Formats: sequence, structure tokens, C-alpha cells
Amino acid sequence: QVQVDPTGSGTFTNVGSPVNGTQSGGVVTQSPATTLTDASQTAGSTVAYRVIAMADAHDGGATSAPSDPSAPVTLSGTPGTALPGTGPTNPAITSITRPAAGSGGTTWNVSTTGADSNTCGPVASPCKTIGQAITNAAAGDTVSVGPGTYHELVVVSKQLTLLGFGATVNAAGLSQGSGQTMDAAAILVTAAGSRVEGFTVHGAFGEGILVLSTSNVVLAGNTVSGNNVGKPSTTAYGECQVNGEIPGDCGEGIHLMSAVTSNVVDNISDSNSGGMLYTDELGPNTGNTINGNLVQNNADDCGITLPSHNPSALDANGVPQPTMGGVFGNTISNNMSLNNGLHGFGAGVLFAAAGPGMASYDNTVSGNIINGNGLPGVAIHSHAPNQDVSGMIIQNNVIGQNNLLGDGEFNDLVTTGIGVQSATVPQTVTINGNTIYNNVTPVFTTSNVTVA
Repeated sequence: QVQVDPTGSGTFTNVGSPVNGTQSGGVVTQSPATTLTDASQTAGSTVAYRVIAMADAHDGGATSAPSDPSAPVTLSGTPGTALPGTGPTNPAITSITRPAAGSGGTTWNVSTTGADSNTCGPVASPCKTIGQAITNAAAGDTVSVGPGTYHELVVVSKQLTLLGFGATVNAAGLSQGSGQTMDAAAILVTAAGSRVEGFTVHGAFGEGILVLSTSNVVLAGNTVSGNNVGKPSTTAYGECQVNGEIPGDCGEGIHLMSAVTSNVVDNISDSNSGGMLYTDELGPNTGNTINGNLVQNNADDCGITLPSHNPSALDANGVPQPTMGGVFGNTISNNMSLNNGLHGFGAGVLFAAAGPGMASYDNTVSGNIINGNGLPGVAIHSHAPNQDVSGMIIQNNVIGQNNLLGDGEFNDLVTTGIGVQSATVPQTVTINGNTIYNNVTPVFTTSNVTVA
């Protein structure tokens, strides 16, 4: 089934149930024809829509890749008359066609059978590497990567949409630079407004995907597994080093470092050192959405980790400095975090401050399924003076048996659903509407924690 959904402003309604359709090349044909109601446009206007695959429930919260992560498409048909109170309709739409290359940015194609050059990228002469297509592309373009394995490190340094169609980025054995400046991620995104969708990513020395000091990035429908193969004892790469309670995880599967207002949706992070990491080394990490992801079997660290690593996130009086650092205002919703941290030190979702002046606060955990993790399902840790881990909202989650290895640091050694622990600084957290089952202790707190 397919349905049409707006990518721009205005209110659009698909009248009736989603209709059956077939797809051939760039055309989706609906049978029978469907009627759309558009309450914001005038008759005769051109409106862009996106095809959403409903059979795999990509936008419905199920864990699956999109079957058509296409650029906006244009409706074919003649606008009809307006229905009372709703605006114009088109009762004669029978097909939806993607725009030609160049009408909304050029599409650059990549194939394992292609050949790299400074002119490669058209359908008839695709590039062989993703990197060459990125070099040839201009900001606002799309790079479409065909089936197969691409053994390279990918750097997105201009605003692009990268779409993978059965494409795997294998970074095994690759790294660039050394020490703190090492490029160890399979896919590194530094350009605001970029999108990476539909890839399988594995084998990276560091992160599978690293979003670094940028904004408005979308990571959607990717499968990130078998990354973080670096060894802390043999490298100076910063993310491989222990930072407070955070082990040397080499950056975890997906890492947003000092990224803001970005969306990580419908990805799978499986069998990395850790699942997903959100940090503030170079500036604040805020306004991000982590939704609909499956994060599982990441043995050495947490499923989803939001620790502050920036000692300038608070001033000397404990007042937040949101322009300097801090991990705050992020939403973790509708994810599954399962069986993480069973060989190391890992919660389902962890908020922590690694040292004085650091702050992870005012984040929301809602509607998640969390089970089988080494530490509590949701863990909040403060270890030192002048730290802030207050203001978290933990609500409407389903939390099964967690803390399977016990949290010896705070002497919580039995199965625990939620653990909120502070060594010195009083903290406040909101906990409500959760279903917590099969734990000896549903909610564990230290004496200086207030639960609202």
C-alpha cells in the first residue's frame, strides 16, 4: 500500500483508507484512484508530496527500512473543485512521479560497477565510490547509492541527502589521521541539514555514524552493527578513552557530538560496543529527537547514553551555561533498548555527568520498551560535586527486568527498573505512568534524590 503525505506546509488528508498501488521505476501507480483534500492550496497549484511505504510501516513505528526513501514527488492530474470548507481536491490522480534531476537538486548515482571521474553520477555513468559522488555533488543534491558493499570512509561536509538502496558501508581496516584528530567513523556528517538514510554500516574503528558539531541532521532507517573495533589500549582516539564512568567504547554505533535539533529515527544499532551516544565535548547537545530505534546487544556499554563530558556546562555556582555545553532538552521516545551492557557497564538509557561542571539535565524518556540490560533500564548517575542531572522526565515506558549485573557503585545489586543516584548533589526527577515488572526494586534512589 502507499499513501501520499505532504513535505511542505498545509494540512493534507487522504480521503478513505490508503490505496493499493504498484511501483515501476520512479512511478507509483494507484488503483483505484484516490482523492486528496488540501486545505491550504489553490486550484491549479503544484504541490510536492512524498511516497510513504505503508506495508512495512516505516512511518508507523515498526523497525524496518523505507521501501521508497525518495525525494519529494509531484502529483499528476487536474485539480478539481473545492469541497466546502476543505479547499481544492483532485479526484483524478492516478500516478505520482518523481521530479527530474535538477528540479530539486541533482541526484548523483553510485554503483559497485561504476567508474569514478569528475563527471560521474548520471544514471548511465554512475560513480564507483560514495566519496566521489559527494565530491561531484553540490549542496542540496542527493547521492543515491545502489546495492553492494562500499569499502570506504564517507565524509558528508556539504548539505546532502544520502540514500542507500541495499548499500553497505564497510569501514573495516580504515582510518585517517591519528590521535584526537583521527577520522575513525564509517560515516562522518559535519554539514547542517544533511540526511543519511537506508545504509548498513559496519567495521568502523570508531563510530558507525558520527554527527559532529552541526544541526538539523536526519539519520533514518540505517542498520549500524559491528563497529567500535578500536582498542583503547592501542590508540589515542578520544572516544576510545575512558571518561568518568563511561568505558572506552570508541564512540558507539551512532554518536551525536555537540549536535543540535537533529533526528535519529527508525535505525537499528546492534552488536556495537555501545548503541547510541549523545555528548557535548565541543558545545551543547540539545533539541535532538531519538525515536523508533531498535538498540540491542551492544555488549560493552549502554543502549542509549546521554553523558555530559564538558566541564563548562555549569559555572562555579552550578548554574547551567547552555551556550557552552550540557546535554539537555532531548527526547528519547518509542525506542526499544534490549540486552545492552551485559559484558561491560550499560543501562538501557543512561544520563550521567563524568566530572565537576558537567550537566545532563531536562531530558525526556517516554514510550520506550527497555529490558534485559546490565544496569537499570533507565539510570541517572551523578558522581561528584557541581554536577546537574536534574529535571529528567521518565514516563509511560514499559520497563522489564534490568540491572542484571548490578550497579556496585551505588550498591544497587538487585534487579532494578529505574535507578536515580547522586553521590553528593541533590537531584529531582519526574517518574510517572511507567509499567515496571519483574524487578526486585522497581525504582531505586539515593537519599538526596526527590521523585516528583
